[in-house]
Amino acid sequence: MIIIYAIFGHIDYIVLLFTGDLTSLIYTLFCSMGHAIWDTVYLIAYHITNFNTYFIFLTLARLIAPLIAAIVASRFGEKRLNSFLGVFLTALVSMVISIILMYISVSYQLIIAGTFLGNGALFIVVLGSLLNGFIFGLIAFFTTKRS
Repeated sequence: MIIIYAIFGHIDYIVLLFTGDLTSLIYTLFCSMGHAIWDTVYLIAYHITNFNTYFIFLTLARLIAPLIAAIVASRFGEKRLNSFLGVFLTALVSMVISIILMYISVSYQLIIAGTFLGNGALFIVVLGSLLNGFIFGLIAFFTTKRS
C-alpha cells in the first residue's frame, strides 16, 4: 500500500500511516486477509467499471499481500502441510485482529466488512478469513516443492 500511495502522490498518507492513529497501522499490517475475498473481487469489478485506477490498486493489494505470503510460505515451508498451516494461521490471526478492530471502531466495521456488526459483519469477517486461509493455503500447499 505504501508503494501505491507513493505512485499516486499521496505521500501524506504514508506519513499519516506511521505518525497517526495506531489502529490504522495495525489495520494496514495485519488485516489484509480479514477482508472477504468475494467483497474484494466485487470492489475490484466496481472500480474497474468506474475507472478508479487508484482504488483498483488499493483493492488489488488485498489480494496481492496474501498471495505473496502464500508464495513465501511455500518457499520456506519444509512440508506442504506446514506451508498450508502457516498461511491458514496467518488468516486466523488476521481474523482475530480484524474482529478486535471492528469492536473498537465503527469505521473499521465498514472498512473491513462493508457493513455494521448487527448486519452480519462478524459473519462476513469470520467466513471470509477462513475462506482466504483455505484458498491461499492451497496455493501455498500446491506450490511447495517438497512433499
